[in-house]
Amino acid sequence: MQISFDLQADHLTRALEVIRREIATPAQMLGSIGETLKIVNEERHAKGVAPDGTKWKPLSPMTIGTAVWKSQGDKFRKNGQMSLASAQKVKGRRILYGNGDMLGSFNYQVNGDTLTLGFSDQKALWHHFGTGSYGPKGSPYTILPKTAKALAFGGLVRKRVVHPGIPARPLIGFPGSDATLVGEVIDDHLMLVLNRIR
Repeated sequence: MQISFDLQADHLTRALEVIRREIATPAQMLGSIGETLKIVNEERHAKGVAPDGTKWKPLSPMTIGTAVWKSQGDKFRKNGQMSLASAQKVKGRRILYGNGDMLGSFNYQVNGDTLTLGFSDQKALWHHFGTGSYGPKGSPYTILPKTAKALAFGGLVRKRVVHPGIPARPLIGFPGSDATLVGEVIDDHLMLVLNRIR
């Protein structure tokens, strides 16, 4: 007794050709990966954590004091006072957010078979690596006025300020959780492509 099987490989051949084309021109798949990684990184930034999950260093008291002073009305500044409501609002704000221009510069770009994810705002480098020696503690540096005769911050006026340095607050990376997520996006994308040929 004998059983014969006749393999019809047309469907398999079409599926392999579709996958080959998708890998040869991956722009759409890379766009999906870029969008996913952008969202994940924005969520980390909102929580104030580095890609490895460690919390960013908190804002220094001087940074908070300067932000409170800037947000005060003239009445409080003239009397040398600070509004408690403003102080609490500023102290509770997100780290590295300010007016949102740096985070707004965070984006991805697909060019052929390359996905680039990062910031176009140069300030991101200072915050990611820290200042001076680009170490985790940052290094002191001097700030001089550019257009005025003096600098005003936190209610103080000075001709020059020695800033203690900005600590490193890693903004972007590729931890294992992101690699897993990218694998899932690729799987989902290829399944959608294969489902189109059924």
